[in-house]
Amino acid sequence: YDHLGVHKGRMYPGSDDNASGVAALLALATYFQAHPPRHTLIFAAVDHEEQGMRGSQQLFDGKLLIPQQLALNVNLDMLSRDSKARLFAVGTYQHPALLPLLQPLQQDSLVAVKFGHDRPASLVGQTQDWSSASDHAVFARQGVPFVYFGVPDHPDYHQPTDTFERADLDFYHKVSETILSALL
Repeated sequence: YDHLGVHKGRMYPGSDDNASGVAALLALATYFQAHPPRHTLIFAAVDHEEQGMRGSQQLFDGKLLIPQQLALNVNLDMLSRDSKARLFAVGTYQHPALLPLLQPLQQDSLVAVKFGHDRPASLVGQTQDWSSASDHAVFARQGVPFVYFGVPDHPDYHQPTDTFERADLDFYHKVSETILSALL
């Protein structure tokens, strides 16, 4: 899901963008199936993020999800590698109530959990705003609070070289554990 596929005769495997998010989603769904949470969780793998977020938009257009019935969207997109071992939690600027829930991750996680990439350029200058960079933007437009977990772009982003061999599996495991802690 959510990768470029074959483009001009070349395969773009999308290992980090976004097989890493889909694999984490499946692992989390397996965990919560064995350990039922107190609140309802919906796990949705949507496609066509790169083509205008059509998969996530269809969740609302097709009336599969009703915005007023959703408390939070957690989006997992690009999780398997960062040379500085950082995981960004985006969305606390728009939804400051999430900050005290996510801040403990900074002390408890084995990766550096960072906040940011969610403020307008008028406030931060050259720092990229990821608030509308992935499927969480569709939920935000519907009025649903969001937190987006992801890593910065790397040289293999949207390249045929975004392969499994380039993933940092130790980092990815720590990131997945951190996201599980956030959900718990």
